[in-house]
Amino acid sequence: MNIIWSPDAANDLETAVEYLAERNADAANRLAHGILTLVEHLANAPLEGPKHTLTTGERVRGWPYPPFRVYYQRGVGSFHVLRIYHQRRDPIAR
Repeated sequence: MNIIWSPDAANDLETAVEYLAERNADAANRLAHGILTLVEHLANAPLEGPKHTLTTGERVRGWPYPPFRVYYQRGVGSFHVLRIYHQRRDPIAR
């Protein structure tokens, strides 16, 4: 399965890892590895998270990786990672 990262999702992950790395490099590495592993697993498994509607009106699915949530969509032969969003921030989905 081809995994496609949106610019927002890539930026979300990079920002979170950089922020955490300033405080705890090991935790930042675990976060990056954990989210990348989750994305790979979701892309290649028949698992589907619950449906969400982003504030933009876009219908997506989401899977938790506390304290984050991975928002994604499946395409034909592709898996689109749309956002990696910290769940304590203002909601972007309902």
